[in-house]
Amino acid sequence: MQNTTETQTYQRSVNAARRCHECSEEALGRCPDCHMCFCQEHFPKQQHSPCAEKQMKLAQTQVCYVCGSQVYPDQWSLSKTTHYVDQSNCHGCGRYICDDLHTQSKDEDVVIAREGLRGHRYQYINRYCDMCSPLRRIGGIRGLARTVVVVGTIAAGVFFYLHP
Repeated sequence: MQNTTETQTYQRSVNAARRCHECSEEALGRCPDCHMCFCQEHFPKQQHSPCAEKQMKLAQTQVCYVCGSQVYPDQWSLSKTTHYVDQSNCHGCGRYICDDLHTQSKDEDVVIAREGLRGHRYQYINRYCDMCSPLRRIGGIRGLARTVVVVGTIAAGVFFYLHP
């Protein structure tokens, strides 16, 4: 009898942890921004309150840096375990770019997150603008800056080590 009570308590604690923050149904994934659990219906940014409110406040700043058109960062679920995340910004320089005119190239990063016995597949869409697209192998403009800093630091270290 005591074993059954412990099992029921354990099942309730496991089920409570995997509930949607909005509607208390079974949660299928975590939002990459606010890290709360949501069902498939509430996973998009416009459907759950923490990220929808934040996106409404940032609506004036979420514009393409080239043409000034509004961009809409979004995330969606195709199934219970597959989730897509598109921040609508250049992965190389971090500025917002529109999808139609100024996204030069796109890549996808796949991250598999384990949650208990279940695994979730998050596919992040990485965009590159016209300036960062030729440098996308090293991470765009940010990657170029990091590379220059590392090479400069090593060169300065070698120079001061060998200089009498």
